[in-house]
Amino acid sequence: MKIEGIKALIFDLGGTLYRPVSNLCGLTRDFLIEAEVGTHEDFPDTTIRRAIQEPDEWLTSYMIENEVDQHWQPSNEHWIEYDKLLLKALGVEDTEVVMQYQSKWDEFVEDSTPEIMNGCKECLEELHERGFKLGIASNRFRDPSKLLMKDSIHGLFDAIEYTNVPGYRKPSPFMLLRLTEELQINPRKCAYIGNIVEQDIVAAERAGMLPILLTWLDPQEYDKITSDVIVIEDIMDLLEIL
Repeated sequence: MKIEGIKALIFDLGGTLYRPVSNLCGLTRDFLIEAEVGTHEDFPDTTIRRAIQEPDEWLTSYMIENEVDQHWQPSNEHWIEYDKLLLKALGVEDTEVVMQYQSKWDEFVEDSTPEIMNGCKECLEELHERGFKLGIASNRFRDPSKLLMKDSIHGLFDAIEYTNVPGYRKPSPFMLLRLTEELQINPRKCAYIGNIVEQDIVAAERAGMLPILLTWLDPQEYDKITSDVIVIEDIMDLLEIL
């Protein structure tokens, strides 16, 4: 299978080019066990995921109500309020425990470095050599430029967009359409490559781009496809179909 007419390729980051390092359920469970709040059996992933819903809704509402801009980032105070709601949903209301939990997250973020997936750099270099314009569109609060520089791939990208603010973040097509303006190319000549159907594939379709689902870290996403979507298992497959 060969795809004709594509001039630009836009990529998601976490789960697509990089292996995610954040495991909120695991980190939260380990912290609660260390704090002697409960045992492993008290906090399965399903319980923690339910508890996350309220703080997620609070943060989303806060951003919308305060009309924050595209590149707004939560402050430490925002994350502490988030933690309070999360731990309260898990039966913990001790302020000292909340502060300890946020400190653990601060340490984790400071020490963790996302790992680029095998073959990504080589594939991007080949695509760049072939003349494709390359871009990034990622749901995140922080500029990924330093991460890309660390792995010596920043210079391969012609444009980068990032945001985790509702209305701007995927599945909104906002970032993808911003990229087409920066790249000066019609969305119909662009493909968007991501790993999550409800975010990446939906955003690509809304932007009028060719959606490509990369399943090497999330094979279960294949079962969520409801329309014609190109599916690849490895990023190097792009070199065969383009």
